[in-house]
Formats: sequence, structure tokens, C-alpha cells
Amino acid sequence: MIRYDENPSAVREAIRAEDPTWLDKAARRTAAINKQGGFAEKTSIWSQVKPVFMKLQCNKCIFCERQFENRKYGTIEFDLEHFRPKSSVATWPDRRRHQDIAYDFATGEAAAAGYYWLAYDPGNYAASCKVCNTTFKLNYFPIAGARGAVNDDTTALRAEEPFLCYPIGTTDADPEDLVTFALTVAVPAERANPVRRRRGQVIIDFFGLNKRDQLHTERARMICLFAPALQAQSEGRDNASDRQLIAGMKQPHLPHAACVRAFGRLWRSDRPTAERGFQKCREIVSGL
Repeated sequence: MIRYDENPSAVREAIRAEDPTWLDKAARRTAAINKQGGFAEKTSIWSQVKPVFMKLQCNKCIFCERQFENRKYGTIEFDLEHFRPKSSVATWPDRRRHQDIAYDFATGEAAAAGYYWLAYDPGNYAASCKVCNTTFKLNYFPIAGARGAVNDDTTALRAEEPFLCYPIGTTDADPEDLVTFALTVAVPAERANPVRRRRGQVIIDFFGLNKRDQLHTERARMICLFAPALQAQSEGRDNASDRQLIAGMKQPHLPHAACVRAFGRLWRSDRPTAERGFQKCREIVSGL
């Protein structure tokens, strides 16, 4: 899961640049939804600002970090996802759909009306790949606390203690403090802090980050891209291209950037293990 460090005001300005009338239209729709006391629209306008969030996220899925085309060709590959569901919220894990997931801690009650007042709140949006949104996210939103009150804003709703990580700005934990990688496998980043460890595990389970072969293959490809440069640097035979590649490991536009950075840390702390991991990634990529 990624975060983009833009404050809400900057996001709204980007929306105005995309469509100067969108925020006014959203306000009118929000007033109607609030008056009705639930979301029942047959048409919507949030897809009109989807390119704004695609650009903020470097055309990567907010949840799995897969990268797609830019706005000219990629809008069909993305959904504009509601962080808190606009309609009913179901209990997660669902015993019928998630039989392999069970916890010894609470993950929140269902909510029949959902967070309808946030249907047109830009602070409740993120660009998600269709797999993450329509297969995994759906109308689930696990929390450790109690559901917030109607019309609570996103600041007040932090008291819900959501397990998923809020994508905008710096008001929540850095996702990489919750989820890191052992080669291509997503693992909780925090071991000592039980709250953060639980959040990390829930995020991994919630989006099936270790169940999807495509994600493992793409992460392995990224490791195979950078490992030769790291190896050359370690052996003192690196060139300008290698150094430029290594410097680019910190760039947010990289697909699966969190996995790449985790591999870089492993290389610096335990090179023999990283080299063995590189070989395993080469086998994954080659289909062995």
C-alpha cells in the first residue's frame, strides 16, 4: 500500500484544474445524499476526477503498487475507490469468502448505511486496480474501534482505528512502517508493537498480497532489475549506469517500490542472503 504526501488542499486544487465545476457538483450531490440519509444514486461523477488520483499515485494501484498506463490509456484499468465504503459496510473477514483468515482480535461490526456522507469527499478517494477493488476491497473496511458517527469528517474518523492505511498526506502511519517485504513476500514491518503488527498483517491478508502470483512475478522482476547493479557496486565494478539505477531505487514512481527498497536494505545488511534471494527471483521470472 502506498501513500502520496499531498495535503487535502493540494488535492482539491488538482481537482479544480481537472474540472473547475466538479467540487460544486460534488457539494450539491453530498447535500442530497445527506438529506436522504443514505447513498442511492443511479449515476455518479467521481470517475471524472480519476486522472487526478492516478497522477498523484504515479499511475500505481494504491494497494498493490502495480503500475498501469497513464491517463491517456490507463483510466480503464483503474477504479476510483472509496477508502471508506459509500454504501453498506460488511463484516470482514467474511466467513464464506475468507475461510483461510481468522484473528483473535476484533475487526469491526457491519454498518448498514456505510459512510454515505463521504461519497464525494476527495479525501476518501484513491485510484485502485480492479483486482484490488472488485475482488478484495469491495464494501469491507476493518477497524479496531467503534464505527464513527454520521457526518464525522476524516479527522474524527481516525478514532475508529482503521486497519487499512490512509493514503493522503502524513496523518497516518507510513505504509512501509506497517508492511515490508522478504524478497517477494509481504510481511508485517513491525514485530514489537502489536498494534502496528496487526495492521500490517490485516493489510497483507485483506488485499491478498501474498496470494497473487502476478504480484510475486512483478516483484521478482523489479528485484532482478536492480540486483545486478547492487552486485556490481559491491564488487567495485559499478559504472555510471549502475549508480544511476541504484539512486533511482528511492523514486516513488517505481512499481513495487516498497519491495525494491526492502531488497536494497537486505543487500546492505545481509548480502549473502540477498544474493540467494536474487537467484530465487531469477527462477521466478524465468518460470522455473
